[in-house]
Amino acid sequence: MQLKKKMIEVDVERIRPNLRLLYRSESLEVLSRSIRSQGLLEPMEIWFDGEGFRIWDGEKRWRACKMLVVTRVKALLVEFP
Repeated sequence: MQLKKKMIEVDVERIRPNLRLLYRSESLEVLSRSIRSQGLLEPMEIWFDGEGFRIWDGEKRWRACKMLVVTRVKALLVEFP
């Protein structure tokens, strides 16, 4: 089964975490500095759960964007067949 993915732009506040992983604050700070200087180089992968978007891959990037008060991000929307 191959999943379809398409690039979309979405409000960060519409994305909810899966809460699977915890990160050290130092690693989030390093990533947020990188995003601030270079932008989000690798998009998050998200899926629509009927109410909003859930993170498939990239929770650490999402948390770093929230730290930076980024309002919109480009993300790959994973579509299930």
